[in-house]
Amino acid sequence: MPIFDHIRDRSLAHIVRFSGHPQHFEESVADHSFFVAYIASLLCLLLEKNGKTVNREKVTSMALIHDMEERFSGDILSPFKHHSKEVNLAIRKVNRVLVHGIFSDLPKELREYYIALWNEESEQKTIEAQIVKAADRLSLLAKCNEEINAGNEYFRHIYDREYEKLKGDTKAWWLLIKDEVIE
Repeated sequence: MPIFDHIRDRSLAHIVRFSGHPQHFEESVADHSFFVAYIASLLCLLLEKNGKTVNREKVTSMALIHDMEERFSGDILSPFKHHSKEVNLAIRKVNRVLVHGIFSDLPKELREYYIALWNEESEQKTIEAQIVKAADRLSLLAKCNEEINAGNEYFRHIYDREYEKLKGDTKAWWLLIKDEVIE
């Protein structure tokens, strides 16, 4: 089965993040995923420098697909997504179904590989998934910083909230590199 149709799908390049906020610089899900993968690779290298072994290939692949469900759902606004535990769980349940459709045009072994990676990232139980989540948050901080520096104060509260979460993270692997990453 050729994967050409899958390769030609660039829908994530057209899904705008933060659509509920005025922005100076639109960021697509594809833009975001690139930065998450890049930042995740930096975190892996810092961890390795500090004696921690991680699967860098897995982290990078996971980072590239961590928001693939947004191909169908779009970037769901955070106040809605986190309105209640029930809403959040319902969205996660739908995403677990949708992700199968995203990779359905791939051969079975590739489809299973990417679905397993996406599920692992969603569950946040492995160091690789946690690195992607930290990179996701760092990418968000970079986006907010860009907007704030351009005079867009709508992103200030998001920046402050997410920075505090990152600063307060006590995972052992994060504590190894935290001072090298954030101030």
